[in-house]
Amino acid sequence: MQKMTIDNGLAFLESNRSYIESKVYEKKYNKITYADLIPVSNEAGEWAESITYYTMDTAGAAKWIGDKSFDVPLAEVSTGKVSVPVRMGGVGYGYSLEELGTAQMVGRPLTEMKASGARRASEEFIQNVAMTGDADVGFEGFINNSNVPTGNATNGTWSTATAAEILQDINDLFSSVNEDTNDNEMADTLVLPIAQWNLIMSTPRSADSDTTIAQYVVANSPFISSLDRIKKITELKGAGVGATDRMMVYTNDPDKVVFHVPMPYKFLPTQPKGLGFEVPGMFRVASVEFRYPLSAAYSDGI
Repeated sequence: MQKMTIDNGLAFLESNRSYIESKVYEKKYNKITYADLIPVSNEAGEWAESITYYTMDTAGAAKWIGDKSFDVPLAEVSTGKVSVPVRMGGVGYGYSLEELGTAQMVGRPLTEMKASGARRASEEFIQNVAMTGDADVGFEGFINNSNVPTGNATNGTWSTATAAEILQDINDLFSSVNEDTNDNEMADTLVLPIAQWNLIMSTPRSADSDTTIAQYVVANSPFISSLDRIKKITELKGAGVGATDRMMVYTNDPDKVVFHVPMPYKFLPTQPKGLGFEVPGMFRVASVEFRYPLSAAYSDGI
């Protein structure tokens, strides 16, 4: 049996890494929902320091003028610049020489458990940043963004509300986006806490109906076109003012809302450390941006 050293330990670890990491990247994790809910962009490039975009608005009004008038009203264009910083996070995994020596002695390949744990930790961190932001670094989240209008449900407390009252709360929220933007925006996705999602997916529209509340919404609402547009996430429970449950509607379009992940999580080269090795991992993300804030709305108290 060959003695385990730093050199052959590194060789043994590296011979297993491609298998380990390919298996890790194949995995889909439950409750990691940010990529399903928010358009994710990697366009900025891995080492972008910030994400910058420009807004533009026009102002001006036509008026009657005479056929020889030189006083023609002019339209003006105003532009604004918005920059969102990018921050780096990391988590990795490691093996001791003893672990590598034992695995080599019994002819057992290294498992992907440690690498999977590292990637899972990174995804959970990114999920939290995407959903609720991080006030310490000035990041705002998807479900608590200060740019998104917030109100109270007309009826609320869905656990005791009638089907008609629940339908009114949903329709009121979709309608508020359309009305507040003078018909320029129509939200197309509804997001609910898990309990309320379960409720509308299983509760009949009325006592003599074989259609659920959710099916009725899809069949009759001008805003939402399929059950796939009704989402559920754990983070909305208690997310409202006074720790009440919150629902939200928004337009699922990268022109309206985007989450920048310039560098998705990746593993770096193996590094010897003490009597073992570390495989660092890193990622770089920015804050969730509602580029058209009025294309979304929150409603609390459901």
